[in-house]
Amino acid sequence: MENKKTLFKNFLSDLKNTPNSIDEYKYIGTGNPYSSTLIIGKEAAISIESEQYEIEIVDNFNYWNNLEEYNSDNIIERNFEKYSALYPYKGQILKKDNRKNWGTSKTWMNYQKLINFIYNNPQNSLINFHEKSFITEVNSTPSKVTANASTESISFRKKHILTSDFFQSFPIVIISGVGYFEASEQNNEIEQIFNVTFTEKIYADKEKKTQPYWIHWNKEKTKIVINTYQLSIGIADVLLCEIAKVIQNSNLLK
Repeated sequence: MENKKTLFKNFLSDLKNTPNSIDEYKYIGTGNPYSSTLIIGKEAAISIESEQYEIEIVDNFNYWNNLEEYNSDNIIERNFEKYSALYPYKGQILKKDNRKNWGTSKTWMNYQKLINFIYNNPQNSLINFHEKSFITEVNSTPSKVTANASTESISFRKKHILTSDFFQSFPIVIISGVGYFEASEQNNEIEQIFNVTFTEKIYADKEKKTQPYWIHWNKEKTKIVINTYQLSIGIADVLLCEIAKVIQNSNLLK
């Protein structure tokens, strides 16, 4: 953990001194920076005009930069007035939010199901995946609809965020959303950015040939990168179960 902490601190320092960057582009993410698993989404599905955008995205770098320790044990449950990037909105439950039930978004529900399957705890009904993973986005500019999203931050984030030693230190990477990485025979950005090689495409629903995911490994078998469609609407539990089994069998969980 000490090495991971050093990597994170060095990453923050480097990012702080990176020229031509703006606060939104320096969005880092949420969750446990000491974890084995990194989940990369497309972009946050919130309004760029909202206070939520300022708190969760624009202020994210400063939040991390002002922290000395990364232990989320002391985060107060359901204290929505005091946002924490270590453990956002602690106390949510595994139900679709109806503004009364302490539920959450469909994407976070699927993140939670995935973590539940990875750790053989399918009955867990809390949103606590932040304890076991770190979450970031390819695109730091939020949009409720991907087709309408501004993508100007992506090249900066690929160059300065995803390729950093800190982000490269995660042995398990799950990319939730194809489309923001070029993947062709001529140019495969996932291979280039994460120093891995594509090995296999699998359909979780083998009968219908749907729910696909792609597996990549590095040469030493010390890193696995799995990419699939955005983990929101249209994602079946069979996909999450299969990805979880691949991760369990990788022997890279710590």
